[in-house]
Amino acid sequence: MYLGAWGPSVFQIMLFAGYTFVLGLVKPDHVPAVPVTELTLRGWPLWRKCLMGIIPSAVLIFVVLGTMMLGLATPTEAGAMGAVGAIVLAAIHSKDFSRKGRKVLYAGVIACGIGTMIGIFVAENLLFKIAFAITYAAVVWVCLEAVRIPELRDLIKQGYESTMRLTCMVVFILIGSTCFSVVFLGVSGGVWLEHLLTSLPGGVWGFLIFINLFIFFLAFFLDFFEIAFIILPMIAPIAQKILAPVVGADAALIWFGVMLCVNMQTSFLHPPFGFALFYLRGVAPKSVKSSDIYWGAMPWIGLQAIMVVLVIAFPSTVTVLLDKPLNVDLNKVRIDIPQIELPPLDFNEPSKFK
Repeated sequence: MYLGAWGPSVFQIMLFAGYTFVLGLVKPDHVPAVPVTELTLRGWPLWRKCLMGIIPSAVLIFVVLGTMMLGLATPTEAGAMGAVGAIVLAAIHSKDFSRKGRKVLYAGVIACGIGTMIGIFVAENLLFKIAFAITYAAVVWVCLEAVRIPELRDLIKQGYESTMRLTCMVVFILIGSTCFSVVFLGVSGGVWLEHLLTSLPGGVWGFLIFINLFIFFLAFFLDFFEIAFIILPMIAPIAQKILAPVVGADAALIWFGVMLCVNMQTSFLHPPFGFALFYLRGVAPKSVKSSDIYWGAMPWIGLQAIMVVLVIAFPSTVTVLLDKPLNVDLNKVRIDIPQIELPPLDFNEPSKFK
């Protein structure tokens, strides 16, 4: 799914950047630049401050997403690495972070670089293990430093509590959706739904247009958790059967899943479940009306709708990075088993020992 999402992600970034660039040319007052009189840093000090903010965040993103795409970690392991990485970043940006902690951090970073180079160009030998043992020890030290700082300790506690609440909510949604699915399938709802969706006019493309419009309007009233746990399990088997002739059975669900992920992104930008709008409302000054925020989100919803159309029209945006299916003719498979010469069996009577 992550490999399949690369293409749409890049294209969506290009759409957003292109729209912002054109808007800056046509209506510069809508995207005003920072006044020169407000700039406190210029030249290399400004670049240095920006890089110090971007590079650690980029490393954290790679630790979570990059390790999954490279096959180095499962989603659970990548999530744990992201949580630890966030604690480390919070600690090193705290004004109470000790000088000894910074020295340990630098030692861990150097050891991680040395270990990575050894693993890439040489092999996973003893020096490789020692380097990453130092890295892990440095991470543990920095996490203990974070616990020592009162403000960070409170933030970590809040993070644990909010994560537990969210996890419990998701688990109960999963339990409820499973009960619903069992009852729905028990009354032959799957057969009825399959007949309904396969009878839509337009074949494959009619099915995709209907499902995307259905999910788009459903996202006005349901959170993406409910859609993912309740709606998608019912239509995923039908989608695989309908879309397999277009992109193949292996890539059908990946194409369908990425398509719906792009579609459900709009749920963050329109009420009543527009979480991004609520976040912006929380940081915007009182002079900015909520209606202005809602209307301002409309162009971005339109750009995401264009991205959905592009994913439907060009499946290769999703499937280009996926592994090609292996076409193997099972009738031509030949298995050669080497013959092992066994020593001759001795059928003589065993000798008797006293």
